[in-house]
Amino acid sequence: MDPQTAVTTRDELLAAAAEVFERDGYVRATVDDVCLRAGVTKGALYGHFSSKKALAVALVEAHAREWARARERLQRVHRSPLQVLVDLGYAADDPAVRRLVFRSPVSEEVAERQLARWRSTAHDLLRGAAARGELREDGDLPALAEGLVAELVGAHLVGMGVDAADAVTRGLVRVWRSWLPAVVRPEVWAGLRVEPPR
Repeated sequence: MDPQTAVTTRDELLAAAAEVFERDGYVRATVDDVCLRAGVTKGALYGHFSSKKALAVALVEAHAREWARARERLQRVHRSPLQVLVDLGYAADDPAVRRLVFRSPVSEEVAERQLARWRSTAHDLLRGAAARGELREDGDLPALAEGLVAELVGAHLVGMGVDAADAVTRGLVRVWRSWLPAVVRPEVWAGLRVEPPR
């Protein structure tokens, strides 16, 4: 198999896994379902991933890499680190990854790594906002980042329990509307968009 075909097959398997894990959850999803969705054999799947768990972890890691690329793109578009932070909050919302991180047996191994990424990124962007004079005061930025991530995770978890397609998004908007005015200068708050980017 040539390298490009291998990459394409791997990407197709990840896309199929995202659909199957979102639909069925980790426990009920099967390797057969993923193979059927991707149109490949089990041999092809096992040529890339040693197990269903390895496939799930790879899906979360692929989303983390895409999220990092999203941050780079957003930083080229927005001057304010806070607007980047808001938009990244929405970029983190992938239904399949949400289920894998918060509701599956693989969550014990991958959730803390994912949360650590979110906390580190939030801290870094808050540090940039503080340097630009966008925050009300120079507080304990690591604690502020940890608190924010906890609120965002809470919005994800509550939204997952509500039978509405936009429940998570509505929860994230509520977090931004309550959290940002408490920590950013009023003139900065007035210029931020808290709804998902269009």
